[in-house]
Amino acid sequence: MSILKSVQNSFILAATLLTFSGPALAQSINFAVTSDVNYLAGDVNEEASVGAKVLNGFVARTREKKYDFIVFNGDNIKKSKPQHLIGFLNSVKSINTPYYLVMGNNDVHKISGISKPEYLKIVTKYNKNQKNETNSYYFYPSPGIIAIVLDGVSTGMPTNHGVFNKKTLQWLDKVLTENKRKQAIVFQHVPYYEPVDIPEYEILEKAEYAAVLRRHKNVVLIVSGHYGKDFEIKDDYGVTHISVPSISKEPYYYTEINIDYDKFPFCKAKNFNIEKRLRPAI
Repeated sequence: MSILKSVQNSFILAATLLTFSGPALAQSINFAVTSDVNYLAGDVNEEASVGAKVLNGFVARTREKKYDFIVFNGDNIKKSKPQHLIGFLNSVKSINTPYYLVMGNNDVHKISGISKPEYLKIVTKYNKNQKNETNSYYFYPSPGIIAIVLDGVSTGMPTNHGVFNKKTLQWLDKVLTENKRKQAIVFQHVPYYEPVDIPEYEILEKAEYAAVLRRHKNVVLIVSGHYGKDFEIKDDYGVTHISVPSISKEPYYYTEINIDYDKFPFCKAKNFNIEKRLRPAI
């Protein structure tokens, strides 16, 4: 090989590496999360009237902001009845970006409300983004990120506790293993870290859940609701936990989350920066 050819090849290689490591590979996702909407269909009382106004305001804000996706993080309806769920889904149908629903303890009720299969049947009928009738599911908001929606609602007696049964935890373990080269965001109704001490709200299988999380290095963010409190903490393993406020309570805030990271070919995401902001729904 001639000296000139060698120099040319070296130049091409250097230019290629510079391209791969430059700003063009910077990734960013921007999404909105709200929780505990507690929607009631019909203008039956002041609470229902305010709830409808806040939800309509949130839908309008999401159309203005043009988020990459939106998550309703559980307790989307106050009473587990088909008319309330259908009313909620009709109220959010004008959202012009993909949206996803997390199941909350108010959304399904084994004894006197909607069962999980019935809930999922209604949701998949109205929401084109949730085509499969599954309790837990995932989607890919960007090439380097997997978003996991985790079912933490009891299949037995109704309870305010978070309940992650063995089947759910096995599924989570499998999904994280299969997507080990992607950074994972988990959406669940009941938080791992509680904003306030309410024993009857805690996750029952916390040790078993923690064991699954510790087996994997790619979980970077867990987003929850349930307590109606704005809260954020980063644990000893580098996982950020965000608990979002209830949009149905004054001052009617939802949460906007922006994630910036650099994605290099065949490497893990680096410089994973998470920023949270509270935004008014009305």
